[in-house]
Formats: sequence, structure tokens, C-alpha cells
Amino acid sequence: HIITILADDFGWADVGFHRDPPIRAVKTPHLDHLCKKEGLELDRHYVFKFCSPTRTAFNSGRNPIHVNVLNINDCYANPKDPIGGYMGMPRNMTGIAQKMKKGGYSTHMMGKWHVGMATPQHSPRGRGYDTSLHYFDGANDYWTSVSGRCGREQITDLWATDKPAKYLNNSRSCNQHNQVAGCIYEDLMFLEELKFIINNHTEQQGPLFIYWTPHVVH
Repeated sequence: HIITILADDFGWADVGFHRDPPIRAVKTPHLDHLCKKEGLELDRHYVFKFCSPTRTAFNSGRNPIHVNVLNINDCYANPKDPIGGYMGMPRNMTGIAQKMKKGGYSTHMMGKWHVGMATPQHSPRGRGYDTSLHYFDGANDYWTSVSGRCGREQITDLWATDKPAKYLNNSRSCNQHNQVAGCIYEDLMFLEELKFIINNHTEQQGPLFIYWTPHVVH
């Protein structure tokens, strides 16, 4: 099984295993254990300075300069270029989840996408993920999942694979200062989806490939 965790704007000194001596403000015991006891730290492995180029690079397996180096608005498009004229990853590029599916993996994604949304081919499903619980844009509200407006209407950016995740939408009254019953923090939704996928997975479904991109930090 493979689980990839992508964290936006997560600083080098924001993990406990880079703090010697340790400080009270930074405690990451699970990441520390994974890095020092069960895994390997690639301390010369760098990513791009913006979030969308990093995500398109991971999903395409290409250097950002060959995929996307701009954090442009999702609405920008070049009608003269139907292949690469949209924000995110060009349509003619193969995604990592598509390759994993060919290798027999069950593929799932949860969290921030930001790899494109202009066509169904740009979506997580279009890029090879069997299921996803995600938001498309660069950011949305942690409590209401609102991401901008369309005219007078607020846009709710929370999706379950290929349709709106309306069953998970909080009340618009939910916020950091109004966490009443029924208000669920968005990253908790992604975490619960992750645990559901893992706990309900069977050997008959093949090995798991999970791409988890928490909203927290960025």
C-alpha cells in the first residue's frame, strides 16, 4: 500500500525531527516516528514555491517547468489551446493514479486538488482516482467550504468524486467562533474519508494508493 501526504507551505522547521533541541510549539510525534523509526527522510528533495505547480508535478511526474508554474485563477483559459490552455495539468498528460490503476491499485484522493477543473478530464476522476472527497480551488472556507462567488451566489467547493458533496455541507453559520453541533471542520471530513477507505478496503480490491492533501497549514 502507498499513502502520499502532501502539505502546502509546511516549513522545514515545522516538524519535531528538525528541532534539536525540541521546542513546545512544534510537536509532531507521528511524523517523527515515521521519519526516524519506520521511514526515510529525503532531505534534498525540493518542491515548487507555489501550491498548484507542486501538485501538478506530483500528479504528472514531471518538473513544474514542463507542466505548470503559475498559480493562476481557475477561470483563465486560452480557447486557441484545447490541450494545455487551461489552469493546471494539460489534458494530454497521464496522471500517476492512471498508472497505479494499470498496476492493479485501488486509487483514492482526499483534500485539496488544484490540478485543474475546466473539464471532467481535469478532475480527480478524470486523472485516474476511483474516488475522491476534495475541493477544486486553491482555497475554500474551513467550515462552509465556500470559495468565492458567482454573481450574488456563494460557491460551495466540496465534491464527492464527480458530484457535489451536498450531504457534507455545513450550515453557512458555522465558523471558527460558532462550532455548534453539526459543524464539522473540513479537514476532519477528509480524515474520516481516509479512515473509511482504509478500514473498508479488501484484498480483492488490490493494493491501495492514497493521495491525501490536508487543508490545514495552507
